[in-house]
Amino acid sequence: MSKNLNNVTNEIKKILKEIKLDFDPIIEIPRNDSNGHFATNVAMVAAKSLGKNPREIATIIADKLIATKKFEAIEVAGPGFINIKLKHKEIALILEEALAKKDQYGAGEPKNFTYNLEIVSANPTGYLHVGHARNGTIGDAVARILKFNGYKVQTEYYTNDAGNQINILAITVFVHYLRELGISAELPEDSYSGEAYEIVAKEFVAQYGDQFKNIEYKDKEICDEKVMKIFKEKSTEFFMKIIKKQLVDFGVEIEHFSSEKAMYDEKRIEKLLENYKNMDATYEKDGAVWLKTTAFQDDKDRVLVKSTGDYTYITPDLATHEERLRRSKADKLINFWGGDHHGYIVRMRAGLSLLGAPENCLDIDMIQMVRLVKDGKEYKMSKRKGTAIWLIDLLELVGKNSLRYMLASKTPSSHMDFDLDIVTKKNSSNPVYYAQYATARSNKVIQQAKEQNILEVTKDFDLLTEEKEVQLLLTLDRFAKNVDYAAKERLPHIICDYIQTLTKQFHSYYSEFKIIDIEHPKLSSQRVALTKGVYQTLSNALKLIAVDIIDEM
Repeated sequence: MSKNLNNVTNEIKKILKEIKLDFDPIIEIPRNDSNGHFATNVAMVAAKSLGKNPREIATIIADKLIATKKFEAIEVAGPGFINIKLKHKEIALILEEALAKKDQYGAGEPKNFTYNLEIVSANPTGYLHVGHARNGTIGDAVARILKFNGYKVQTEYYTNDAGNQINILAITVFVHYLRELGISAELPEDSYSGEAYEIVAKEFVAQYGDQFKNIEYKDKEICDEKVMKIFKEKSTEFFMKIIKKQLVDFGVEIEHFSSEKAMYDEKRIEKLLENYKNMDATYEKDGAVWLKTTAFQDDKDRVLVKSTGDYTYITPDLATHEERLRRSKADKLINFWGGDHHGYIVRMRAGLSLLGAPENCLDIDMIQMVRLVKDGKEYKMSKRKGTAIWLIDLLELVGKNSLRYMLASKTPSSHMDFDLDIVTKKNSSNPVYYAQYATARSNKVIQQAKEQNILEVTKDFDLLTEEKEVQLLLTLDRFAKNVDYAAKERLPHIICDYIQTLTKQFHSYYSEFKIIDIEHPKLSSQRVALTKGVYQTLSNALKLIAVDIIDEM
C-alpha cells in the first residue's frame, strides 16, 4: 500500500474505534488534488450506525485528524466528504524510501501463500502464435508481479503430448517425410499446414534416411506401431525444443514442464478413476462413466469415460491438476487459458472438490484473442505460411519489448487490436518508446549530475514544492498500491497504466524545469534525487512486465 495512504487509513481507523466503530474506511485518491491528496466518505458510511448527520460525523473526524498535527489541512465538503491534505514533509518521505530501497521499492512484504501458474501450455504441434504470446505475456507478468508483491510463485507448462492432435502431427510429418524422399503422398484433410512440417521432415530424412519409405498410412495413423511412435515422439520433441527457445527469447520464465503423455505412462488417470469410484463420486449410465459434478454447482454431471472406452477431454486434465496440487503444495492453481474455455471452470473445480481439494483452489483467467492491425486494417502475416500469426515473426517485426508491453497493456478479458503502426513510431504515441525514453532521459540527468559534482542527497527535500514536483512525489508514493492491486486482481495492465502516468508526468516536468542549475546547487541536488526516484520506480515497474530498461537513446 502507498506509505501515505497507509498512514491516513491507520489514523482514521483509530478515530473510528474511539467512536465505537470498527470497519475499514475507503480512502480515495482524487483526480484533482487541489482540494486534498486523499478523500473519504467514511462519515456517510458511519452515519447509519451512529444515527447522526454525516456532516456532523465528518466534522468530528476532521477535528480529531487536525488534532494529530500530522496533516497540512482537513476539510469537510458536500454532504460529508473529508478532504485530507498532507504536509510536504510527509509527501517527500516517499522519495527517501525509493532511494533507500532501490530495486525493492514498491515490493510487498513476504507472504505465506504459494501460487502455481500454468502459462501458455500450447500443443507441441507447431510454432507459438500471437494468441500464445498474449497468454505468455500476461501469465509471466502476473508471476513477476506476484513475486514482487511477496508471494511464493511457481510457473509451469503443461505439455499436451498425447491424444488426437499428436496423431495428426505424426501423420502430417510422415507425409512430408515421404515427399522429401520423392514419393507422392496426400495429406489427410485435417492435417497441419505450414513450412514447419517440411523442416521436421527434413530432419527425419537426415536421421533415418529412407528406411520408412515403404510404410503405409491412412487417415491419422501410420500402419506400423513402432514407426508411428517414432514420428509422434520425435515430432513432439522437435516442436517442444522450438517452443522452449521461443519462450526464452520472449522472456517467459518456466520452472517446470509437465507431460500429458506421462499421465498415461504412469497410469495416473486410472488411479484418478479408481479414487473417484472408491469415493462414490462416479456412476455408469448408457455405457459411460459419469462424474457427479452437480454436487458442486455444475449444471450437469460430466462424462469421464465414453461408452467407447475413450477418455473425455476433462479426464486427463483433472488427473493433471490433482497431480499439480499434490506436487506443488500450492495454495492456489492459476491457469491462463483462451476465452473459449469459460464453461470449463465450474466442472474443473467440481472435479477437484470431489477429490477433497480445497474450495476454489483453482482459478482460470480467460485471455481473449489478439488482432494485428496495420494501416487501419487487419494485418495478415504469411512468412511461414499456414493460417496463424507466429510469435517468431512478431519478434522479428516489432521486438520483444514492444510486443510484451503492448500485449500486457490491455485488460486480458477484452479482445485486443495490436496496432503495428504505433509500435514502430518513435514519439509519445508509442507508449513503449515513451516509457523507455523516460528512463534514458532520467539516466542522462543522473550522469550529468555526477559529471558536474552535484551533491547527492537522500533526505530533506524541502525545496521540491512546485506543483509538478509534488505530483511526481505522490505518484511515486502510489507505486506500491498499484503493485498490490495488480497482484491481487492479476491484471498487468495496471502496471502499464502506472508507467504511462509516471512517464507523462516526468516528461512534462523535464520540459518545464531546469533540473541541474549550478547557480542553485541545493535545489539541483534535490531535483536530481527526484529524477533518480523516477528512474528507479520506472525501472522496477518495467521489470514487472519484462521490458528492458534503456539508459541511452
